[in-house]
Amino acid sequence: MKLKTSDWLIYGSAALSAILAVVFVYGYVQNRVEDAKAHAQVKTVTIVQKPKLLSVVVANRDIYRGEKIDVDDLKVLSVPTDGVVVNGVITNPQDAVGHVAFQTIYAGEWIIDKKIGSDKSVQKQSVEALLSKGERAIRLPVDANTGLLGILNPGDHVDIISVFQSVDGKKMISRTILQNIPVLSIGQANRMIVPGANSSAVSKEAEAEKMTKKSMIALEVTTKQAEQLALAMNVGAIHLMLRNPSDTNLVDTNGVNLKVMEQGKGRPPKFKPKTKRDVIEIMQGGDVQEVITK
Repeated sequence: MKLKTSDWLIYGSAALSAILAVVFVYGYVQNRVEDAKAHAQVKTVTIVQKPKLLSVVVANRDIYRGEKIDVDDLKVLSVPTDGVVVNGVITNPQDAVGHVAFQTIYAGEWIIDKKIGSDKSVQKQSVEALLSKGERAIRLPVDANTGLLGILNPGDHVDIISVFQSVDGKKMISRTILQNIPVLSIGQANRMIVPGANSSAVSKEAEAEKMTKKSMIALEVTTKQAEQLALAMNVGAIHLMLRNPSDTNLVDTNGVNLKVMEQGKGRPPKFKPKTKRDVIEIMQGGDVQEVITK
């Protein structure tokens, strides 16, 4: 079929329109892209270098004042150097092992030389590192009944009661002789060996009784307080009372004796007892009623 001139004009116009439409759309899209780029917010990407880490020694458990630090009590953490703003941080566990804690160090807390002492030549020691000038440490044997064993920790404060006989020997007296005394350490004494005892001739039960381990505690006292405590241990029995850490008040007391205890009145009850009443249940049909009788 032979195309006419009019047909060529129609086809040419259609092709030209298509080309113009493509060019127009492309130009419109390009303009929108350029406009979007012009108004887009520029985000700056900052490249942060990997922080330098420092090894820090921390407590693996609660370490009480007066306790000697063992290797199992410590662990090492790696923290950014910029985060270490405290002076005297221990970075090597061996610098803390064998030292005595000057104050309580809680689990996870950083070990600082001020809390364990910075003088390495003096630190391989025991409770004497805790003593202030003029203070003394005295050890005394205690048991579960008199020494609060099981609930007493280094750093606690105690009052000491002495139970002794009067000078005339006619009465027993109980009196608080020392108050607010710090506990330095708690430990076990060496096994007590009875002189002249033949271990082969003594039964196991008797040997265990004679060679019992006595628990010992060390207290921080002045010289005068040490004299009072030594005398109390030799003339009678002593008992310890645990104090609240925030309670530092000293109580003025003259003690008690058996006569005072006999004349003393018991503490009145906080609440008056209710009068006993009888309750009777009365059933009427499907209902149950309670009647209180006086």
